[in-house]
Amino acid sequence: MNVFVTDGDQRPALAITRSLGRRGLSVIVGEEHSHSLASASRYCVRSMTYPSPHRDPEGFDRFIARLVVRDRIDVVMPVTDVTTHAIARNQDALRIHAAVAVPPFDAFERVTDKASLLQRASKCGIPTPVTHTVDGIAGLKAAQDDIVFPVVVKSTRSRIPTPDGWVGTGIHYVANLDELRRLYRETSYLASYPSLIQQRIVGSGLGVFVLCDRGRILTAFQHARLREWPPSGGISVFAESQAVDATLRDQAARLLEPLGWHGVAMLEYKRDRRTGTPVLMEVNGRFWGSLQLAIDAGVDFPYLSCQLALGETPDLPSRYTVGHRTRWWLGDVDHALLRVFKRDRAPIEGAPSRWRVATDFVRASAPGVSNEVVRADDLAPACRELWTYTRTLAGLLARRAWRPRAKTRVVAPFGVERR
Repeated sequence: MNVFVTDGDQRPALAITRSLGRRGLSVIVGEEHSHSLASASRYCVRSMTYPSPHRDPEGFDRFIARLVVRDRIDVVMPVTDVTTHAIARNQDALRIHAAVAVPPFDAFERVTDKASLLQRASKCGIPTPVTHTVDGIAGLKAAQDDIVFPVVVKSTRSRIPTPDGWVGTGIHYVANLDELRRLYRETSYLASYPSLIQQRIVGSGLGVFVLCDRGRILTAFQHARLREWPPSGGISVFAESQAVDATLRDQAARLLEPLGWHGVAMLEYKRDRRTGTPVLMEVNGRFWGSLQLAIDAGVDFPYLSCQLALGETPDLPSRYTVGHRTRWWLGDVDHALLRVFKRDRAPIEGAPSRWRVATDFVRASAPGVSNEVVRADDLAPACRELWTYTRTLAGLLARRAWRPRAKTRVVAPFGVERR
């Protein structure tokens, strides 16, 4: 059984490679450069370099179309938004030669568009932030009198397709109208494409993860984000498995079932500190960064997805371990550095002291906490990640030394702020 996994430098690609490789499947890892995190794994039988799906989408499509025939690929497993978009768009042609478990392209587009998603969620009775959808600077001028600060600003899409490839976007925290106007003037994708101006929800993050078969939820998993990078909200670097909240599972069904969703999805929430209510922030129609935690706790989403793609009945777990913790160590290092050096882009009241940050970091190394990347039977990916991290940090420090007036505040490779 040959499985092709895209985006080898992503942590979920490593989790997928290990999961399927340990079960005896032949995992081929692809990336747009020759060496990647997942390709360093002992469970990767071969690695391949493909045209950049971000800069050369048509070249990537041609590569995949040839690959599934030439290399007799049984299953294609995309990892990021961009590669999932490509595979979902071309799934009918690909299924002639290989299996995929991806949603209908229209469903993926409707979920990836955050404005459309939040409108659907609101109609389903799911709590969402107060949101203004604006289209460029002209839209901002029309909506600015109704905005209550502070707010969070983001594009309606995490990645924007353009004739020249995909444009990456970010999340911006804004305290007043002057800052908001300046942000739109200085940020090209906000000035030119639709975006969201949202009420800022302060609280802990949690995620609900599902595997669906044509709209029917087969299994679900939930975790709490104990720490994130950046600390104000983002990627999970230390998380704990929880029992699935029946209300949140029902919300997932109400959102995804009418779309005929197929494959995995992640519903991201913030638990509002004031009310205790989980507020839906977005839905990701792909594998997620902390995938290894679900696998460690007993829900092997990659293998279940592979079975689903092949038309088999997935071996669904009857239960999973609640209270299991998994930590991305280098991401947690960056979290601590941002806290210690006060470099969080949007600090909140009640943030822990430096001493508390240090002690919490040490306590997270307690026995029983799984290290997401460092695995005793597969150490090469951790060595590669550490080498990349230290090399990047050294380069940043060197540039800072030679250009002391550069407007770059170096914290760590995962935590560099540029103005």
